[in-house]
Amino acid sequence: MSTEILTSSGLDMSRFDKILGAVVGAENPGSKIVAEGSVFPRTKVQLRDWLYCLTRATGTACHEWLIDRPGQDIDAFVEAIEGGMDEDDGDGMPPMALKKETASADVLSMLQRADQIRQEHNQPLINDAMLALALLDSADEDLMAMLEAWMVDEDQLEAFRRDLLARVVGEVEIPEDFFEEDGTPNERYYSVSGKKVLRDLREDIVSFGAKKVTTRHLLFTLLGDEAGLIHVGLAIRGINVKTEVHAGLSREMTRPGRKRKKGDFQLTKGDTLLDSVVDVLEQAYQSARRRGEEQVGRFDINRSFVEHHIGEIRRLLSAEDGAAIAALQQYVKTADPDDDDEEESPLERYTIKEIEDQLHRRICGQETAIERTVPWVKRLRFGLPRDGRPAAVFLFLGPTGAGKTQLAKELARFVFGDPDKLIFLEMGQFKTKESMSAFIGAPPGYVGYGEGLLTNGLKDKPESVVLFDEIEKASVEVFDVLLRFADEGMINDPAGPVRDGTQCVIVMTTNAGQAWLREEVIANPELRGDTESLPELLLDAARKELAEKGFRPEFLGRVDECISFLPFSVATCRKIVDLVLEGELKKFRDLKGIEIEVSEEARDVMAAKAYARSMDEGARGAPRAVNEAIVTPAIDLLTREEHELNPPKQLIASVADRDQIILEPNE
Repeated sequence: MSTEILTSSGLDMSRFDKILGAVVGAENPGSKIVAEGSVFPRTKVQLRDWLYCLTRATGTACHEWLIDRPGQDIDAFVEAIEGGMDEDDGDGMPPMALKKETASADVLSMLQRADQIRQEHNQPLINDAMLALALLDSADEDLMAMLEAWMVDEDQLEAFRRDLLARVVGEVEIPEDFFEEDGTPNERYYSVSGKKVLRDLREDIVSFGAKKVTTRHLLFTLLGDEAGLIHVGLAIRGINVKTEVHAGLSREMTRPGRKRKKGDFQLTKGDTLLDSVVDVLEQAYQSARRRGEEQVGRFDINRSFVEHHIGEIRRLLSAEDGAAIAALQQYVKTADPDDDDEEESPLERYTIKEIEDQLHRRICGQETAIERTVPWVKRLRFGLPRDGRPAAVFLFLGPTGAGKTQLAKELARFVFGDPDKLIFLEMGQFKTKESMSAFIGAPPGYVGYGEGLLTNGLKDKPESVVLFDEIEKASVEVFDVLLRFADEGMINDPAGPVRDGTQCVIVMTTNAGQAWLREEVIANPELRGDTESLPELLLDAARKELAEKGFRPEFLGRVDECISFLPFSVATCRKIVDLVLEGELKKFRDLKGIEIEVSEEARDVMAAKAYARSMDEGARGAPRAVNEAIVTPAIDLLTREEHELNPPKQLIASVADRDQIILEPNE
């Protein structure tokens, strides 16, 4: 086969498929191209003549992207392009036939590029998408600027290019192991966001107690993702997706009395996944491959659903929202792919010994609390489930700043391998009965639907630490919800699903009893160091205070460990001061090149100040003492007029009379 498509003898039509041949003129090769050029005073066939020919023909990619939009037609398109282009400088007659001599250099370059694209993708013939893609590659700046202006912006033009490439690729073969031997989706073919769609879909199916996964279940999951293509595409049309669409679908699928399925439910081809859902996933794989990606992302799953099951979405919209469907289809076609599919970071895996060591290193002065927590961590790590209960339920009580919240955060970091595996709920925001909708959400059709912080958190993080901070501030109604959650590990989402917390560690913290503790320590200073009797006394005081606030006595029966965090000793305050100092001095050294030497006496003075504040401030007194004694004075000294241009490289912190810390340059 000749390497040239256009020669002195004419256009070689055998290089084009039948559809493209008909577009450019098959009986008289290239006659339709020549006809386009003859309308304008040009002596040679130009790229834009080919563009007009491709755009006039219905069914081509150019017609679909450039004309099939509201208010657009071919005459307006030709006028827009011609109006911004320079005319041909030749004075002769327009060409009568399409030959090498009558074509511009850009046309010859386009045809050569089209054949290169055909070869790159191992296709037998050139189709209209290949030719259009080659045209974009060969167009000069003026023509590209006109196209960009016609398509409104550069992003649309890039989306057009991506779609052309997808059409060039054509059908993509589905790998034999796209589903594992047991029928489950092979996650190696899914990106981070694609895996999340599968996990969310499985969680939604289990929570609804359904036996089969239908396209409606998949749509429920996709609509619930506020960053997903379908959700965004409808939202930009002014549709409240959560209340107008997602809620209606939830009502359809909720079956009163249906229980949550067991946690071993799997998405399985030929068993739980209906063929229509399998088809969406396979089409999503083809979508990913056509855009040059090896893995399926949520972008591809959303796009595949819109392309093959738009009727499911149309059914949920009201009659007046009919135009939204066409807009959604256009948006999905032109939207940029997700940019959040970076490599998924593996969770850290710590041994029990490493967990213990890290907790003791990071939580100062609460060795007993850690020792009572670790056995439950061991059970969870060993893989011994508790039937129908959370992995552990703790009540942490004690004065503010003693490390209760910090221990919960460290459990998330070291037990579950990621500090983000924490569902943090500040209970002060749930003081009223009305705040329940913010806690667990509201039923479909009511304000607060889908906004439950606890239920949404469990959906996204079924294995995590759930921290209810300062529970004494919550309303009695919230206590009632917590009662069942702590007892069964399940929580009813008013939106329909039942959320699972049996893989969670539940931590409740309270400052109840702090006022009693402060009064007792002032009256009996020796009680502060009584680590044997003080925990029980503090628990009794906290129990009485909680009861006054409506905290049910039987709730403590659901708690596995009531752990008292005791006031700090001077030694503990000194340890915390040293840790804080280590961080602050490193900043001065690394960022400013300044060494600060702090004497042992100065450290003891700061520890004493932190200890004096610890009943009211807990561990927070240490950084405040360091800031007052070292950080602020150091900054003041270094910004004095005599040191601004030539600051000292070393400072010395020592103690003067009356336990005053003096910071001076080491000259």
